[in-house]
Amino acid sequence: MTKFTYYALLFLLLISCGHKQLPPPMYYLSLADWEVDRYDEGANLYKENTGTSPDRFGNPKGAFYFDGTSASLSLALTKKPRLNSPITISWWYSILNDPLFKDSMDAGNMIALVDTVQAIGLQFGFRAPGYRTKGLDIWNWGGATILETQIPELNQWHHCVYVYDGHEHQFFLDGELKEMSDIKPQKGNPDFLMLGNYPGGSQFFKGSLDEIRIYEQALTRNQILALLNMKKH
Repeated sequence: MTKFTYYALLFLLLISCGHKQLPPPMYYLSLADWEVDRYDEGANLYKENTGTSPDRFGNPKGAFYFDGTSASLSLALTKKPRLNSPITISWWYSILNDPLFKDSMDAGNMIALVDTVQAIGLQFGFRAPGYRTKGLDIWNWGGATILETQIPELNQWHHCVYVYDGHEHQFFLDGELKEMSDIKPQKGNPDFLMLGNYPGGSQFFKGSLDEIRIYEQALTRNQILALLNMKKH
């Protein structure tokens, strides 16, 4: 057996083990002929001008599409994750062009997991140069940056994973650990999930989203790699 073959088999073994060890997500949102699969069947789902686009497997209407001007999808949560406890949020996204911003403090929210009454939450997406970040950011409700990385190649699907293990925040992009921080998280349990914007705002995301998962634990590197290589269900 060659060294290359050995490492390839070892990698596949690690992926297989990670896949078997993946816990069921607290929430899972994906699109199949306009049917949204989710683990919390009691949740209330609201679509606002949300369209469809091809997913990463080439299914012509397999992903959510947001037009950047009015489209959003939101979910009132009956099971509420805790921001200052271990949590993982995983999603796939694709954009055709560089984000366009209305002004220097604009943003394009892919995901907002928030409670507007408590003024807490996590937001994920692109932010304009006025924030002085790298562009693909994770931030607290109120705007404080938690993690940031460069916007990757356009017109491709990219896998993003945010992990908080109770002590440290981590940001994985396409299976690679990009950033870490020990910024103190906000406390509380968000009760609302919005894709494509944030509640009460007009900072819309233009592009496609798919396979959004929320876990009540910090996934390991092997589990994240398993998600990266997982077939859509």
